[in-house]
Amino acid sequence: MKATAKKIIRQRSAWLASMFGCAAFLLMAVKLYNVSLSSLASNLVIVLFMLAVIVGAAAALGWVIARFRMRRK
Repeated sequence: MKATAKKIIRQRSAWLASMFGCAAFLLMAVKLYNVSLSSLASNLVIVLFMLAVIVGAAAALGWVIARFRMRRK
């Protein structure tokens, strides 16, 4: 039980460290390279939209494959 608790804490710590690293990188980009926050926000929206399109297409393809397999039986 203790081993799994330690593993969970270690994973959570690694996740937090990576999030702080990403935040530091974005702050550096904003300050050092004079990147505007609006361009970062618009790029984030574009990335999230494309991610939604990809996940939606994968879900639709999975649904089609499942329907095709059900029809064959």
